[in-house]
Amino acid sequence: MSKISKGTGPHPTPEAPPYLTATGYLSPVQLLALTALGIFVAEAVIMFLMPLIGPIPIVYEAVLDAVMLTVLATPFLYFLLFRPMVRHIDERKAAEDALLYVNATLEQRVKERTEDLTRSNKALKREVQERRVTDERIRRANDFVQRLIESAPCLMATIDINSLKFNYVNGRVEDFLGFSPEEVALSGGAFFDSIVGPDSKESCLKMVRDITVAPLGEIVRGQVRLRDNSGGDALYRVGIVVVSRTEIGEAEEVLFVATPVDDCA
Repeated sequence: MSKISKGTGPHPTPEAPPYLTATGYLSPVQLLALTALGIFVAEAVIMFLMPLIGPIPIVYEAVLDAVMLTVLATPFLYFLLFRPMVRHIDERKAAEDALLYVNATLEQRVKERTEDLTRSNKALKREVQERRVTDERIRRANDFVQRLIESAPCLMATIDINSLKFNYVNGRVEDFLGFSPEEVALSGGAFFDSIVGPDSKESCLKMVRDITVAPLGEIVRGQVRLRDNSGGDALYRVGIVVVSRTEIGEAEEVLFVATPVDDCA
C-alpha cells in the first residue's frame, strides 16, 4: 500500500498513528505477527480467568470463551486491521479526487491552449494572406515603375555618390550612347569618366557636389556633353536628384536623368 503525502490533492491525509512504521503502514508479516500475538494474549487471559469463574456447563463455557475472546481481540483487530484499512480507503479516495482534479485542470489547460493556437493560426493565416496581397501590390508597382523607367524617352541611371559607379541604368543608354546595360554594369566607376566629355567633366562633378549639399528634394540641372561608344559626343540636358541618404543624412545615391538637347528642342 502506498502512502499519499499530507496535503496532496483536495483532501489532506490524516497523521499516521505513532505505532505505525515510517511508511505509514505495517508490513503484512508484522500485521500477521501482531494479530497472532493479540489472539494469543487474549486466549491466555481467558484461560487464566476461566478457573476463577468456577465450574459451569460446557455450553456456557464455550459461549463465554468466545465472547471474552471477541472482546479482548477486537481492539487488536481494530487498530491493526480496520483502522489502517479505513485510512487507506480515505487516502485512495483523496488520491482519486486529486487525480480527477488534475485531469480536469489539464483538460481545461489543453482546451485553452488549443483555442489559443487556433486563434494564433487564424491570425497567422490572415497575416500571410495580407502579406501576399501586399507583396503582389509591391511587385505590380515595381513592374510598373520598371516599365515606366525603361520606356522613358531619356537616359535614367542611379549613381553612387562616392564611387560614381552606375548602380542601375535603363535601356536608353544603348539608344543614346551605344552601350548596353551589361557593359555599364561591368565597367564600374570608370563608365562615368568614359562618357562625360573632357570639357564637361568639371561642370558635371560640380553638379554632383552641389546636390550633396542641396536641400531635400531639390534638383540640380545643367548641360553636359556625353560621349557615345563610337567616340562622338552630344550635348545633353541633365538633372540630378538625391534618392538615397545615409543615417546621418548624407547623400548616398543620386538619380541621373539625361535628355539630348536636340530632342528637347
